[in-house]
Amino acid sequence: MYDVIVVGAGPAGISAGLYAKRANKTVLVLYNGESNLEKAHLIDNYYGFEKGISGQDLYQAGIEQAKNLGIDVKKEEVLDIQKEEAFKVKTEKQEYEGKTLVLATGNKKLKPNIKGILEFEGKGISYCAICDGFFYRNKNVVVIGSGKFAISEANDLKNVANNVKILTNGEKMEAQTEFDIIIAKIKEIKGDSKVREIEFEDGTSLVVDGVFVALGEAGRSRFC
Repeated sequence: MYDVIVVGAGPAGISAGLYAKRANKTVLVLYNGESNLEKAHLIDNYYGFEKGISGQDLYQAGIEQAKNLGIDVKKEEVLDIQKEEAFKVKTEKQEYEGKTLVLATGNKKLKPNIKGILEFEGKGISYCAICDGFFYRNKNVVVIGSGKFAISEANDLKNVANNVKILTNGEKMEAQTEFDIIIAKIKEIKGDSKVREIEFEDGTSLVVDGVFVALGEAGRSRFC
């Protein structure tokens, strides 16, 4: 039995594991190998990296740091969690028991079913205006969404971008806003090495430098 089981190997999960280990606890970190952090092509707002660091490098460095400290880190998908006298965490390989459980599974982003979304993640498509808005200084960007979260992201972007539009992808806009709204259904996001254009189902298109996805609510997460 472990003193602490951590589900998730991103910055929050690894940090929790490191502090628990330094407190002389036995620690297990479980992760399934899928992290939004890995898709960030460059992180330059993180302390200590004068030239920035890729999300993938930061993610892997954290995992290696945990291993070097003696933490058990296993790439196994968690299928079920039960609480009896201890926490029982079942993966596709086996079951583990822990006195304490830390869930650090991150914020799962809602993604629209639009051609090109997955292809251009980290190449012009972002899920965080505060994180990546700086890369689009004086450029033309759009926010995909129809709720208050989309408006909030657009507000963060208007201070740095040249132009910000909200694309509702066929949905009715839920709130009043000062931003230009395009309701047309999106057919495809196009580009070469990065995003260049959005094509709509009505045959029109829009030249863009960046696309920010803001579906649902800010901070919504779900353990699966």
